[in-house]
Amino acid sequence: MRKLFFLFVGLVLWVGSGLAAESCPSPAKLKGILKGLFARQEFKVASVRSAPVPGICEVILETQGGKKLTYVDSSGRYLIVGRIIDIRARKDLTRERVIELNRLPAAKIKELENLVAFSVGKGPEIFLVTDPDCPHCKRAEKILLPLVKEGKIRVKVILFPLEALHPKAKEKAVAIICDGKGLEALIEGYQGKQCQKGKEKVEKTLATLPKLGIRATPTYIFPDGKVISGVLSAEQILKMVR
Repeated sequence: MRKLFFLFVGLVLWVGSGLAAESCPSPAKLKGILKGLFARQEFKVASVRSAPVPGICEVILETQGGKKLTYVDSSGRYLIVGRIIDIRARKDLTRERVIELNRLPAAKIKELENLVAFSVGKGPEIFLVTDPDCPHCKRAEKILLPLVKEGKIRVKVILFPLEALHPKAKEKAVAIICDGKGLEALIEGYQGKQCQKGKEKVEKTLATLPKLGIRATPTYIFPDGKVISGVLSAEQILKMVR
């Protein structure tokens, strides 16, 4: 029996086309169709291929903000913004594809090493990008703490204060670096002295992470280069490093 898919359509825009319905539009033709919609933004249609749902084509757009995933129908007439969920398998196929597209190569992962504020634990290593005043980050940190204490994982913490949302977060990030504090102090909202070394590391982090396509907290970077934003359970984290 054919797999059933649920396609959530957040927005359907008529963009017009005279393309044949039996195959996906070429990247060049699709860019010509879409350029009116993205007139104020530079973009490249990196690829167009069949999506898991018959009659739908997956479109990868490259912008200054990184790679974006969207869909069009096979005729190129409709742009479909939303997610494809495999109901039977209980999988968000769009999310899995986005994670794969934004996987960091080894050279980029190496850049992260220079941004690490502190490391804790033993075992398989992951990076955690976190904001000292982010409520969701606190949840993520508290999930990681027992895994660290049990020696199941080693976490390299990168402090990425989003000042527009959390005005005091940058000072806290700098203080943690300056005073050599760790995960428990971060969870508790540590506040301490400011120093040049801490300020420089935080500024470097703020400048580097967006270039790597990382703009949200909490974000995990796993050994295979997969980048996942949002709070993960202990089970999900351990599954990713096995």
